[in-house]
Amino acid sequence: MKTRIVLLIMMAGFVLQGCGVSAAFASDAPETEPAAVRAPAWLEYEGSRITLLCSPEVSMRRLEGRLRSRWFTVSAAERDLSTNPAYSVEQRVLARLESILLRVEQVLGMDVPSLRLKIKVYMTRDALSVECMRMYGTAERYRSFYVRALETIYTSMQDVTDSQIAHEMAHAVIDDYFKVIPPERTAEFLATYVDSHLEDREWDE
Repeated sequence: MKTRIVLLIMMAGFVLQGCGVSAAFASDAPETEPAAVRAPAWLEYEGSRITLLCSPEVSMRRLEGRLRSRWFTVSAAERDLSTNPAYSVEQRVLARLESILLRVEQVLGMDVPSLRLKIKVYMTRDALSVECMRMYGTAERYRSFYVRALETIYTSMQDVTDSQIAHEMAHAVIDDYFKVIPPERTAEFLATYVDSHLEDREWDE
């Protein structure tokens, strides 16, 4: 496992790849969310490692569909929970997000069981951009971004996919795994690597 991590980091020194549509904010991140962000209208769903917060306009069934563009499974139990119609759509969405996190850890060879993530889904990219401006004073139109200080992924229904979530989760796993956080371009390479190998059969049980 450690050999895989070392090789990936060495490769990052030679390959410079950036997605151009997401970002990870670290040292300049606020320690707490601005009060205006945590409006009572947000819907909250709690999983074992994932807390999902959705704007009330977000359709959970549509969100479930957007999180199933990539095919992979991490266990028979996870497959049942995330696909069985006997469970509520909220339970299935949470199970899918939990499985994406597990797959990200598998691909990176980095096990961080203590990591707990929040995922905040806005309805539109414009709404996400307004939030980014409020938090950082930047007008960048990210499709998603991860704030390490808050352990929170921000995205919108306009752009969310399982690939996008996996990319941001990779940033979270990398930041949590290393005592010294890797350089930004190294972390971006590793996150891009995860997205490229998410469906590799070698990770299937």
